[in-house]
Amino acid sequence: MRHALITVMLVLALPALAQADAATDIVKIFGRDPGQGAAHACFIRHYTKSHMASHPDQNVIDMMLYVNKQNGPDAYYNLNMQVNFRHLNKPFQVSGSCSAGADGKSALGCGVECDGGSLSVRVRNETSLLVDIPDSVRIYDPSSDDDTPDVELPKGARFGADDKLFRLDRTDLKDCLPVIYDEEIKASVKQGVTTQ
Repeated sequence: MRHALITVMLVLALPALAQADAATDIVKIFGRDPGQGAAHACFIRHYTKSHMASHPDQNVIDMMLYVNKQNGPDAYYNLNMQVNFRHLNKPFQVSGSCSAGADGKSALGCGVECDGGSLSVRVRNETSLLVDIPDSVRIYDPSSDDDTPDVELPKGARFGADDKLFRLDRTDLKDCLPVIYDEEIKASVKQGVTTQ
């Protein structure tokens, strides 16, 4: 009877533990507890030539990730990402909306705009995170005038077989200016007013 009671108590405690872990991960993503205020974070990875040579099925050579939390009591997150692919001289972007991870593993679960797939963000440590893209996501060309979801992209503009999990490192918000779409936030970042 005692073992059954302990098991029931543990099962009931699991959702609360997952919520606590998710809250801790959110603090790690932004480098502080955002409370009910807005928060911003920027993470980047530039892959070296030697890394790319040893990963021939990886097509992503650079990745930039901007995450922000909106003001208000209901936590709501946006994610804007930019990637550069092998053999292409222009960047491509991804945008989505996120919520705190409910699976106990991810800090954020994100859906890409226009039914473009999903990705998740996990905290690796205080200064880096992992972006998990299990089944590719829809990308778009920010320099194109045609923003329809089914616009044809160049042949090399795709995630490769080895483009599933990426480690990105925290950097200054100014490094993410190309993927900050809100002009007010962008101006604040340029002036050094917006804090991470």
